[in-house]
Amino acid sequence: MLAVAVALAAAGLAVILTQSPASRMSSDFTINYSAGVLVRQGHLAAPYDQAKLGAIMRGVVPDGAIDPRLPFSLPLAAALPYAVLSLLPFEVAFHLCQLLSAALMLIALLLLQRGAPTLPSPNVSNARMALKRRSRGPTGPASGGGKYIGLAVLGVLAAVPTWGAFTEGQPTAWLLLGATMIVLALRADTPALAAGAGMLLAVKPQYLPVYLAILFAARRWRSLGAAATGGAIILLSPLAGGAGGLSAMVHNALSANQAVLAVLMALCWLAWRRPPSVIGFAALAGALAVLASPHALPHDLLILVVPAWLAIVLYRQGALPNPLPALLAIDLAVLIDLRGIDIPLGPIVMTAVVAWYGWQFRQRAAQQRRPPIGRAA
Repeated sequence: MLAVAVALAAAGLAVILTQSPASRMSSDFTINYSAGVLVRQGHLAAPYDQAKLGAIMRGVVPDGAIDPRLPFSLPLAAALPYAVLSLLPFEVAFHLCQLLSAALMLIALLLLQRGAPTLPSPNVSNARMALKRRSRGPTGPASGGGKYIGLAVLGVLAAVPTWGAFTEGQPTAWLLLGATMIVLALRADTPALAAGAGMLLAVKPQYLPVYLAILFAARRWRSLGAAATGGAIILLSPLAGGAGGLSAMVHNALSANQAVLAVLMALCWLAWRRPPSVIGFAALAGALAVLASPHALPHDLLILVVPAWLAIVLYRQGALPNPLPALLAIDLAVLIDLRGIDIPLGPIVMTAVVAWYGWQFRQRAAQQRRPPIGRAA
């Protein structure tokens, strides 16, 4: 598996570093960069006016490099970083966006490494976990973080969605960081952290409610309120250009993303019943957040880093089988899908993996709740 991961990471770096100028011009970055130009010029409603946006796109890149009918579907606040980048030439701005995305991904991994060892176990008492942490001594995960971060970086580079995030110039790394901050809010009810997470996740609104449900399941009330408020600020930002901007953003977003309401309602019901394992619920919800959005693009799957990391935490606690083979299978399925086959292999493999590991989680939890034979006798 390590050899395959190294090969995929090398292939990903080759794809990113050898991307052609024509590919960069036809990427989503052109849309966001053009929206940033309009915002910088003070035309706050214009990013949602397709005629004005298309005219800027044709001026940014050669005519025909990208379809000028492609809409800007993000909240207006998401265009502010692109407004700053639009001060630079297109090529320079694109590469700077890649560097910023890489920095945000690394920050997210460092935060996950910091938070994962102290997350509560679903089936082990706090006293036993404290004893286990003390018994690990200086060689435990808290001090061996360099090794884990190195493997995590390798895994992220080997993930096909990472390739799309770098070659499309989308704010996918913002989503990853926002989801990571929600996980950290499970450690302590920190409104400021949760508010920032809500603002980042609101860039792609279909993911925000799922992560709010995770805070609800953990009964982190202050963090839940702060995350919802932060998300609302971003989602309402198009009002700066008038009510028409908000309605246009909603129309564009709904035309590109159709989240399955039934899945969200089921997650809210599970959260209301207070699941015994918040980590298990967070891993499940994070995976379903992508599966519930059938129009999620390959680069959007980068947000799966968070439930994947949580699955590894559960594996180390004995609550799940090793998730690495399943993660590799998903990655290969997404890679095959990029070849344009008729069968959507990625969603099928993801659904099977989630179902299998959910069943395994329930089985192991039931076994750990079952008293030993000698004690029962």
